[in-house]
Amino acid sequence: MTFLQGNNDKPAVTMPDYIARAIGKGDIKGVLKWINANRSSDRANAVSSAEALSVSALTYAIISDRLELMSLLLQLGANVNFRDGRGFTAMRLLFSHSELLATGNASLRVRLLLSWGATFFSDAGRPELKRRMYF
Repeated sequence: MTFLQGNNDKPAVTMPDYIARAIGKGDIKGVLKWINANRSSDRANAVSSAEALSVSALTYAIISDRLELMSLLLQLGANVNFRDGRGFTAMRLLFSHSELLATGNASLRVRLLLSWGATFFSDAGRPELKRRMYF
């Protein structure tokens, strides 16, 4: 298993709307061009605006069933256990919405996330988060 150094001390880069749309369309070249345009910022962990629930680029790739982009983002350092504005990890989001599991390569998406160390709950050591999770 590979562990990557986290960038939890820096605020997340806000992802432009056109990049979120590019991820949804599977525009690998456009997404990689944007990520590589400024390697000093952590663009692989970019998130949407707070109004859009601070969803990560990886989560957009998961929702859009873009396995190749998921893999590339993870290789570039995307946090597999990032929590969005609702407190959902990518894995929890997949299992919380049956339509995401019913479409595309759901088992491949789950396997890829698990192979990178994804957990359903990313709240180890944070009991206050456990109280807020409802099913």
